[in-house]
Amino acid sequence: MQHNDTDENLSKANSGIWSLIDLCADFYWQESPSFQCTALRGSASLQDESNPLLALEGATLWDIGCLVTGRGQSWRQHLSERKQRQDFKELICKLPSKSPSSSTPMYYSISGKARFDAGGTFIGYHCFARNISEQVDTEISLRRFRAAMDMSGDMVYLVDRKTMRYIDVNDTAWKNSGMSKEELLAKPPEEALMKESMEETEKRYDRLIIEGGTSRIEREIIDHKGNQVYLETYSRASSIDGNWIIIGVTRNITRRKKTEQTAQKLHRMYSSLSETNAASLRAVSVDSLYHSVCDAAIKGGKFAVATIFALDDTQHLRAVASAGDHGPRLLEVLIPISQDEAAGRGLIGTAFHTQRACISNDFLADSRTAAWHQTGAGGGVASAAAFPLLCADKSVAVLLFYSFETGTFDEEIVALLQSMADNVSFALENFNNEKQRQEAERILRENEERFRSLTHLSSDFFWEMDNSLRIQTYEGRIVGQSNLNAIAALKGRTLWGFENLLCTSRNWDELRSMLQDRQQFKDIEFSFTNAENVVYYLAMSGEPVFDSIGKFCGYRGISRDITAKKKISNRIQYLASHDNLTGLPNRSKFNEILKSNVQLALRYEERSFALFFIDVDRFKHVNDTHGHHMGDALLQEIARRLQIPLRVTDVVARLGGDEFVIIVNGVHEQEAIAKIAGNLLRVIANSIVIEDVHCDISVSIGISVFGQDGKDEDSLLQHADAAMYVAKDRGKNNFQFYQSSASDSSQAS
Repeated sequence: MQHNDTDENLSKANSGIWSLIDLCADFYWQESPSFQCTALRGSASLQDESNPLLALEGATLWDIGCLVTGRGQSWRQHLSERKQRQDFKELICKLPSKSPSSSTPMYYSISGKARFDAGGTFIGYHCFARNISEQVDTEISLRRFRAAMDMSGDMVYLVDRKTMRYIDVNDTAWKNSGMSKEELLAKPPEEALMKESMEETEKRYDRLIIEGGTSRIEREIIDHKGNQVYLETYSRASSIDGNWIIIGVTRNITRRKKTEQTAQKLHRMYSSLSETNAASLRAVSVDSLYHSVCDAAIKGGKFAVATIFALDDTQHLRAVASAGDHGPRLLEVLIPISQDEAAGRGLIGTAFHTQRACISNDFLADSRTAAWHQTGAGGGVASAAAFPLLCADKSVAVLLFYSFETGTFDEEIVALLQSMADNVSFALENFNNEKQRQEAERILRENEERFRSLTHLSSDFFWEMDNSLRIQTYEGRIVGQSNLNAIAALKGRTLWGFENLLCTSRNWDELRSMLQDRQQFKDIEFSFTNAENVVYYLAMSGEPVFDSIGKFCGYRGISRDITAKKKISNRIQYLASHDNLTGLPNRSKFNEILKSNVQLALRYEERSFALFFIDVDRFKHVNDTHGHHMGDALLQEIARRLQIPLRVTDVVARLGGDEFVIIVNGVHEQEAIAKIAGNLLRVIANSIVIEDVHCDISVSIGISVFGQDGKDEDSLLQHADAAMYVAKDRGKNNFQFYQSSASDSSQAS
């Protein structure tokens, strides 16, 4: 009777266990020591004959075509765990469908526990499997939806109304912002895109929540590249899991706006033509006619400069009237009439001689304007058009238009401008007072000569200081509003009193001393950082100014923009000290750093350091098998990974080939150094896949410690190199500390 009670209790216990198994898994089976399924039990709902897992009886998972698809999982890793008799959990596997009518695979999450008999002998595994096909299908669908969203040309934003923070953005959004996705997500919406106050944004969002519907906002901004762009944003509110989410879709409508603006400019051009006709009727002299025409043309809004060049008594064409953003240089230009000179065969000279319009929609690439490329580049000229002005069937002047954009002068614009020039030519027929025109030109020449006497040495900027050494005048080609603001802030200050200006070739005390001694100076270099964090480099030259009785009045001089030259110099220095492939310091730069570290460590005990000499195991096999491009990509990935476990104070360099070195600063205890070396081994040991090729590599590390293994660069390098070879001899993929004799060497990993 007691025996029957025991059997009944065991039966109830087994029944309870199977009930628990059915609750947490869809399949259970046992595996033999060779991993073959010996007993399979499945949920009744999954016993359909098309279920691929039913074929497992008497076979292994890999026998039935099972593929490991979990992130960070692989058959290689899993089989390694099995060989070590380790339990495994949540192995994500894909099994091909057995049904000929369906190509949809099934996904299972498989866990296993190793079984041992009473004597401790491994006898196989208990295995459980859960069908996660629906979950995986959902994840795949979400990934597809995400991919589609990221491929959209529109910028998509999700904002949590409660926190007023981004929940998510698509790739187009963060790439157009000029920030990383993480940086964009860290900014509030109005700062990152809308350029409206937080209060305005919150009110708009609340209206969407209360009233429903969609809001539309149009914004004009300057993007991270400095380009003017127009954005159109549609927003609506949606309640998701009890939280109000604002979904915004922003579209770049710059092209559409530009088209609208072009149409508006064309309309203004017709208005300018009408105003030119009126100016021709009102003008009382050739001089007033020219100025009125230039002013009317600029009001059309299409051009940066409108200038009239007229023939003077030196047989040159010079500017007699001008309007727009021309700067002083344009008024100094003289165009020879003789076409034997290159300067006379440009647009103005050609228009004057041929009595026909001469157009260039790409000024700096036009061979006809070669003699004027330098002047045009300095003034920002991108396209130009010259129209002859005729009187008595002879060319007497040229009406010139400059634009800062290429392609400005299309057929319709040219036709309008030709009409404008024809109207001016008609008006010129009504003027015969040549003496008045010559007198106006003489006065203009005198003014130009006075200006040239001050700026004949100028290259980019002209400046003046008062007798207190404060900047009073700073003029020249100044690009950008932030730079204009900076120049305005500089006036009335000394150079050393302007916080964004640094003297890089001398110190401020030396410069002050020179100025106080009234010395002339030449090409002293400065760096200036504007409000947009753009750095410029300038070279300043100046001389003291004295009045007629010898009293000091201040300084005047010129400045040259040497930014491009300095950037090239800095780039050359960088290329000379860094490895082209990985961007790491090269051997030459590393030797400088190592020498500096040794000198500091000799003076300060706390500046001790460890030197790691690293060689990539089996690199040659990858390079020879898959080609140098694969080898280069592998070295770039290794260089990236070597920096992961290190601090910003540590230094990684490439000596050449597959050899790297690391300086680990501020350490001398072997235990701390070994921990860092172990981290390096682990980060490299993680699977490296390049172009779908698994690169089976590791590294061998040799370590020398300052003070223990040497106190000079050569000793430390030689000893770290020697330790590295010991690491290779001991099976690779390990690190070794340098030992003074081979017999004392011990493996540290």
